[in-house]
Amino acid sequence: MPMRVIMTYKMKKLISTILFTLLLPLFCFAQNAFHFSLAPRVSFTYGELNEILYGYNGEIVSQLNWNQKPLLNLGLEASASYKKLIVSALFDYSIPLKTSYMYDTDWDSAGDIESLSKHPIEHTINLNSELSIKYDFQISPAISLLPIISFDYLFTDFNAGIGTKSVYIQYQRANKIDYYRHSFFIFTGLCIKLYPLEKLSLAIDFQFAPFSYQYAYDYHYGTKSPYPFSSYEIQTGCFSKFKTNLSADYKIKSFLTLKLFANLLLSIPDRGDFYTNYYSDSFYLASQKSGVTISSTKIGTAVIFTF
Repeated sequence: MPMRVIMTYKMKKLISTILFTLLLPLFCFAQNAFHFSLAPRVSFTYGELNEILYGYNGEIVSQLNWNQKPLLNLGLEASASYKKLIVSALFDYSIPLKTSYMYDTDWDSAGDIESLSKHPIEHTINLNSELSIKYDFQISPAISLLPIISFDYLFTDFNAGIGTKSVYIQYQRANKIDYYRHSFFIFTGLCIKLYPLEKLSLAIDFQFAPFSYQYAYDYHYGTKSPYPFSSYEIQTGCFSKFKTNLSADYKIKSFLTLKLFANLLLSIPDRGDFYTNYYSDSFYLASQKSGVTISSTKIGTAVIFTF
């Protein structure tokens, strides 16, 4: 779709501009005795995004489960510190391995499964960027506590191909579905950092999101409606997201550190408005509500170059 191509291009341009804006002052600070580091990174993501439609009484009537199993991520993290203050910017871009599927389930008024379809995910774009600010309170030579505030942006774009559909035990062809989502999260929490050995440091943090915002667009091919069937949804949430990060850093040289990391992201459903053009030539606000969830696990490694 032309609009999808345009939005993807604009999104990549926006991410590049944001990262340049963030990294340039960090590099300039580094020239004035600030500590500065760059860390190329590679990781794998296993996760799932859920798209939910609620009935008039608040029950789930439709749910699409978009799997990310697995995604190969390539990224870069930049960090600058001045005394106890630490500012970090991170960006990951996924290379899909095409092993995932999307599952579309509909329920009837009695709560029984009316239809279930399975679609191969033919293409995925997954962008993840974070800007975090920490302050290091060193409790002892072996322990530090670091309060955190983090601003996260995620963009995910799926293309699901033709699949198979079971309707009350009868099998049918299931048409293609496209879906993309923009997500903005503000996290806050606490990091605990340990220094068991001179060259080894361990860190774990726990963060909750006091605010989250999601905007999603869904396009169904081959519907019986005289107009293309699509919808867009907007959801906001409060303390509906949780993430934790675990890392181990081993200093090989004064300028070179090897890092292993893992993180977990969980959520409860955020509900919001549902706009659709189903059997209409324009979008309208439906009386039904929409919902979204996300869950993912990421494991990877990075090489940190300190300047």
